[in-house]
Amino acid sequence: MMTLYSVRISPFGRKIKVLLKELGLEDQVEVVAANTLEDPDFLLESNPLGKIPVLKTSDHGDISNSSLIARYLLEKSGAGAAVSGDWQALKLEALCDGALEAALLLVYRGWFEMTCGDVFFDRQRDKVIRALDRLETMASAFGTDGAPSIGEIGVVVLAEYLAFREPIGDWRQGRPQLSAFVDAVSQRPSFQATQPAG
Repeated sequence: MMTLYSVRISPFGRKIKVLLKELGLEDQVEVVAANTLEDPDFLLESNPLGKIPVLKTSDHGDISNSSLIARYLLEKSGAGAAVSGDWQALKLEALCDGALEAALLLVYRGWFEMTCGDVFFDRQRDKVIRALDRLETMASAFGTDGAPSIGEIGVVVLAEYLAFREPIGDWRQGRPQLSAFVDAVSQRPSFQATQPAG
């Protein structure tokens, strides 16, 4: 049995939970809540950075960073895995992860009432907007039949996190192709069962 340290509102943790469901591995993983603001000892022992998600495994120890966890799970599932992790999917995943990191910084600014660094945070907002604009040009090639790729999982997780926290306002404005893709794929049980809350 593997253990996943995460919280329900974590978009990076959600990516892994969606992937687990799409791969049919959710019964092999126990999810343990880990509040990063409290720096619990069990989390710091697994990841001294105190970041989530972390996957505890019997063969490769503690794996932190969602992209590495995803790589491990895809390899564990073998060549016939339902979710694609080819180079196109990995590049798409990286784009979405970068946009999520920028979006999280914008959310943290509000939480911690940071009143300085306008230029820095404007740049984070620009990163998210540029990523969304790029995704809009790519969306017509995304698949809506069958399991999404690891990159397409990242697209939906990013979009729904932006809708949940609203760090840039309405992400859908001017992006009809991307909106249609997210609306279609987000109806899958893996996404419905992992909706952020809090």
